[in-house]
Amino acid sequence: MKSRRVISLLAVAALATTVFVGCGNKEEAKEAGLKDGTYTQKSEADERGYVSSIEIEVKDGKIAKVKYDEANDKGSKLADADYNAMMKEKSGSNPEEAFPALEKALVEKQDVAAVDAVTGATHTSESFKTLAEKALAEAK
Repeated sequence: MKSRRVISLLAVAALATTVFVGCGNKEEAKEAGLKDGTYTQKSEADERGYVSSIEIEVKDGKIAKVKYDEANDKGSKLADADYNAMMKEKSGSNPEEAFPALEKALVEKQDVAAVDAVTGATHTSESFKTLAEKALAEAK
């Protein structure tokens, strides 16, 4: 009978420890994670007048949504069909492919360093990563 009580008490103690440790880890992870909100960054205009911009939405301490663009006074590279066709032919990639690929990779990997450059869009990939790092620094 005493052994049953001892085993029951040990089981309760183990369960309580598991619950408290689990709750503590979630709180620590939240503190070490990102603050919820929307964070934006913009670059200076390049030699062709294009300004790169990024908007990162953080929910529950994680990157939930990313929007990246490069635009000048004539508009976004995404909306310029001629530019996209020319870049696809010239480099094998274009903003229509590169921007969404980079955005998706950051949401999936949750780490700027883990985002691979898009082949044929090296400058865009570098700009994306630089702006993402700055935006996420604000979220910490």
